[in-house]
Amino acid sequence: MHNQSSNKKELIRVWVDGCFDLVHFGHANALRQAKSLGDQLIVGIHSDKITKHKGPPVFHEQERYRLIRAMKWVDEVVEDAPYFTYIKTLEKYSCDFCVHGDDLVVSNDGSDPYGEVKAANRYKEVKRTEGISTTALVSRMLKRIQQLQDQGTYASQLSSSTEHSIRRTQSLDSVLKNKDKFMHPCKTNETLSPIYPSLNSNGPKDNVTDSISVSIWSTGGMTYMPNILRISQFCSGQFREPSSSDIVVYIPGTFDLFHIGHLSFLEECLKLGNYLLVGLHSDKTSSFENGQIGSILTLQERLLSVLACRYVSNVIIDAPYVIPASLLDHFKVNYVAIGWDKKLTPTLEGLDPMKICKERGILRRIDSGCNVTTSMVISRIMKNRLLYEERNMKKVNKEIELASSIRQTNN
Repeated sequence: MHNQSSNKKELIRVWVDGCFDLVHFGHANALRQAKSLGDQLIVGIHSDKITKHKGPPVFHEQERYRLIRAMKWVDEVVEDAPYFTYIKTLEKYSCDFCVHGDDLVVSNDGSDPYGEVKAANRYKEVKRTEGISTTALVSRMLKRIQQLQDQGTYASQLSSSTEHSIRRTQSLDSVLKNKDKFMHPCKTNETLSPIYPSLNSNGPKDNVTDSISVSIWSTGGMTYMPNILRISQFCSGQFREPSSSDIVVYIPGTFDLFHIGHLSFLEECLKLGNYLLVGLHSDKTSSFENGQIGSILTLQERLLSVLACRYVSNVIIDAPYVIPASLLDHFKVNYVAIGWDKKLTPTLEGLDPMKICKERGILRRIDSGCNVTTSMVISRIMKNRLLYEERNMKKVNKEIELASSIRQTNN
């Protein structure tokens, strides 16, 4: 039995568990808060068997295990953690208590997965992060595809709701088959801004957006509002100026939907040097680089995901697409790393973004050994869109029912 009353000072071990699908800055913020309640953070991650309770995950279990291990607040990861959190689990890993966000959690049968630890007074809550959830991210992706369709890229105007329901699937299939076209660099200034999910959006409704509705319990009832406090909270730890002994590797990119491909690339970059400097591109630059689909997350949202990674030493916000000599000199950059198959698209004025890097002989193409891309993540969503629509609608309905029950009890 774990002794919580020992006279000898013991490390406080905190347990957090979850699916952590589409690992995002909301997950990172929950882990940050949980770590602040103790000395060591142990994270239990559900395997792909979580489908029984939450539907099919977008990120496979091995991807989720690695992504959570790479977060700077995490000390240990327990793979294939049970969906229900029991006292015996806390005891097995010598944890003092369990931490979860203050959002509503229900299992497939409607019971509380944390009921046992709550009854034993070994449960604590942290504030959930406003404006972000896995459900909301899925919604954004489908809305982005719908936005492209509404512009007439692949879909035609439909005269009835029945036709719309039938043609929607055909149209989405067309988008999926032609997704690479959306990811080609834009040759014009017409780009799409990242989508903010809204609870009160106007305009025509359809199954794409309706069935992925995001409840107030999933998002905190608002979009993420960039603020200095949140950024400063994520800046604790490894961030510092490079020293004379550091080998600085500059890594420009969008880092949208931070995934296993990004992580694998950063890990390979560590073989070049010990100081990883990420140049985070703006939303506009992202649209130029990645094509009409642009970025799903905003610059400020993507920033938090990158800041959470233990391998990153510093981040340049709104980094220039064309890398100037002044940037390389100021940060004492030894190497500039890009993907082995990354296309270096000239600017609209015909400028080579890596011209100076090439002249200095510091450009390196890196093979991460991982073929997962942001485009591939979006493809996973699209291929299983009906399952995700059904999963998310069930989640929203459960949350609404539980919230209604709580209100009735309080009244």
